[in-house]
Amino acid sequence: MAKIGLSRLVASAVALVGVTYVGFCAYLWTQQRALIFQPQPVVRRTPRDVGVAFAELDIPVADGGASHAWWLPANASPPAAATLFYLRGNDGNLGEEVERLAALRRHRLPILAIDYRGFGKSSGPAPSEAQVYADAMAAWDHLVRSQGVEPGRIIVYGHSLGGAVAVELARRRAPMCGIVLESTFTSIAEMGRRQYPIVPVRWFLTERFDTLSKIGRLGVPIVLIHGTSDDVVPATMAQRLYEAASAPKQLILVAGAGHEDAMPTGGKPVSEAIAELASRCGGGR
Repeated sequence: MAKIGLSRLVASAVALVGVTYVGFCAYLWTQQRALIFQPQPVVRRTPRDVGVAFAELDIPVADGGASHAWWLPANASPPAAATLFYLRGNDGNLGEEVERLAALRRHRLPILAIDYRGFGKSSGPAPSEAQVYADAMAAWDHLVRSQGVEPGRIIVYGHSLGGAVAVELARRRAPMCGIVLESTFTSIAEMGRRQYPIVPVRWFLTERFDTLSKIGRLGVPIVLIHGTSDDVVPATMAQRLYEAASAPKQLILVAGAGHEDAMPTGGKPVSEAIAELASRCGGGR
């Protein structure tokens, strides 16, 4: 009788673990967008807070909504050789990009930075992979059609998830001058496997951001910047993206930098890489 009781107890425990595991997998499947995208609605800071002039834009998108954007002119003489199109990461809103945008302005290039729909002052609905791609394309079209920027003079700069968006944009809106990927991951599936190692994340993902499978098919110059102490996206992912990318390409590993500060603290190597990329713009490759 004792053995029967123990067997039933073990069977019940196994069943409970199984139900819990299946329930957790179901939770990840249904909540994956909420886990990937963590927007904030209130924009608390602007470039004006750090003495940078800017203009606010609302860029129309196909569903009748709008993506809120900042335009930071370069005020350079002679006019800048390139324009930076900045694509941000997965959380917060543009208000948290103020210092990063100010650091990018040291390169004396005009910058267009957008908030995806669902972030900050942009309209809804809640973001998705397809939606952020559409928002990036709408902003690109605005740069080219409304602001008259030549496609060959646009450098797309993506930070973190924005790097995955930049790669997809390069596939859909070539030609462009080049792309810069800072702290960018290989895919959401691999990021998920790092966080949930016992869950077959790849099986049920609908939001994939599979940068690694796309980067080798791009026909544009690529600069990858990554901090060696990035505890969100490991630097090994940057190495794998670099190995998969086609030339011309460059990988800059910033010693001691984390997920947010590889570009601001990258110093001369980063400045020279962006300057060289800008010098290629407009057909000077």
